[in-house]
Amino acid sequence: MIRIGCSGWSYDHWVGLFYPENMNRRDYFSHYSKYFDTVEINSTFYRLPFRNFVLGWARRAPQGFLYAIKVNRKVTHIKKLRGAEGDLANFLERLDPLKKKGLLGPLLIQLPPGLHLDVNLLECFLNSLPNGYRFTIEFRHKSWLIDDVYRLLERYDVAFCIVSSPKIPVIVRVTTDFSYIRMHGRKRWYDYFYTDEELRCWADVVSGIHKEGRDVFMYFNNDPNAYAVQNALRIKELLNLN
Repeated sequence: MIRIGCSGWSYDHWVGLFYPENMNRRDYFSHYSKYFDTVEINSTFYRLPFRNFVLGWARRAPQGFLYAIKVNRKVTHIKKLRGAEGDLANFLERLDPLKKKGLLGPLLIQLPPGLHLDVNLLECFLNSLPNGYRFTIEFRHKSWLIDDVYRLLERYDVAFCIVSSPKIPVIVRVTTDFSYIRMHGRKRWYDYFYTDEELRCWADVVSGIHKEGRDVFMYFNNDPNAYAVQNALRIKELLNLN
């Protein structure tokens, strides 16, 4: 399984570039889901999702659609993984409507750039993760990019988040039965358009991982000027997913 999508869909600046002029905002998702079978939701990082929001996501999603959800910042940026089991459990409980309908994809745990390597902290956190979910961790500091960390992720079946960004090197490492890739922009954060040459290289990465029998989830986070949509559609074409 290969899933390609964008980091969010509710962007007014995509009107005229992806969404038709005069389209009601309530119709953005149905339009988006005609082209993509997955989306990464980042709003859950900033605030816990209300139940009616989650029920709405579950109701609107077409069959086979998957939501990748970013874990709330209380777990990652406020508590910095320490003693956050209750907060994570509360967060996951709110996502039950998606899980029960088979709409819940990977859960993204994005660490803050100020959190440096601490193998013991990471192992304690990984050991506390509940079964029945697919987790991926995005490291924002280079100190984490070592073999000891990769081995821990393998032991606990958590995916290393492969990133394209200005500050973190591209490391293609597969640590469980799926890979998770985030495309933030190469020379600049977000306001970056990936060239066809770059996308062809990434298509090779995706197909190589998939040929090993792993699922791949890839999300474009370069939303300015609808770059994310254009790049995501193009790599789907390169991978013959259209």
